[in-house]
Amino acid sequence: MAGESYAIPPKDRAVEGILWYIQHHQLAGGDRLPAERVLCEEIGVSRTALRAGITRLISCGTLESRRGSGTYVCPPKPLNIFQETYNFSDAVRTAGLHPSSRLVSTGTIEADEALADKLGVAVGAPLLRMQRVRLIEGEPASIETAHVNLSLCPSLPEHDFECESLYDVLLKEGGVRVEHGREHISISRLNAEEAELLQQEEGTPVFYESTIEFDKDMRFVEHCKSVILPTKFRFADNGEKNGMRSVAGEQWLKQ
Repeated sequence: MAGESYAIPPKDRAVEGILWYIQHHQLAGGDRLPAERVLCEEIGVSRTALRAGITRLISCGTLESRRGSGTYVCPPKPLNIFQETYNFSDAVRTAGLHPSSRLVSTGTIEADEALADKLGVAVGAPLLRMQRVRLIEGEPASIETAHVNLSLCPSLPEHDFECESLYDVLLKEGGVRVEHGREHISISRLNAEEAELLQQEEGTPVFYESTIEFDKDMRFVEHCKSVILPTKFRFADNGEKNGMRSVAGEQWLKQ
């Protein structure tokens, strides 16, 4: 109603104050926040509100608590943009980090009826099936299980995808560039096998992402199922609606 004032909750003021402090003092990943007393005085909140704000930012992956040492700013994270084709290695390098992979299994298979129907290929079509743990700075970040259309690039099984980029090989040897895709995203929890691969506890919440990628001629290129640790990435939507992107959305994503 007109004339009513709205008081910002102390926890929210603490969150905004901490983020301001990080930006104002140009703290980078790995930098330590000052003592609670100093930070409370700097941003003008109580210790109770400050601790609540820190807890929220830890849960968001902005801060991390190190027992016996203090609270630290987390390193930068790759940006995973929904509704766009996604290259893990490029996203990680853009964040100034080092990507790598650990190959769990690989081999060639023929598409059965269910897989052929899902991917829009003929029954018996040759596919490369590959499972990798994707690493950021040597730490597990996601599990990718991919089926790739071998008819577009028959030499794929000859490559070592612990060291090479799948999309780079597709482009250089097959002339194939991923141009379009569709995806489904849900929230799940790690099972025992996934937890072991990602070095996490069983039951840890994760994003589950299923994508199908196509080239410019809408030929199927790759189907990938990913189990993603949300603490290792930032997530955003590109603002695309009915094939149109918002200018404001584009500018924000570049920040």
